[in-house]
Order: sequence, then structure tokens, then C-alpha cells
Amino acid sequence: MTVPDLGAIKDQISALQSLPIPEHADSFEEIHNQLNEALTQVEGL
Repeated sequence: MTVPDLGAIKDQISALQSLPIPEHADSFEEIHNQLNEALTQVEGL
């Protein structure tokens, strides 16, 4: 089982401000999915 890299997720969140606003929704969805995966794996430990 591979735990998602939370540091990389934090970097994606920080990078949101440099993206054009129309791209925010897709980025938020991707980050949300990654955080859900991380939480699922942590809860399963």
C-alpha cells in the first residue's frame, strides 16, 4: 500500500493561486480525491 505524498498535495494547494481561475475547479477536484485517498489509507492502518 502506497501512502499519498502529503507534501506534494500541499504543493498543489499552494500552486492554485498561480493557475487561471477557470482551472481551479478541476484542481480542487483532483486535490480532494487525493486527500480522500490519503484519509482512506490512514483509516485503514
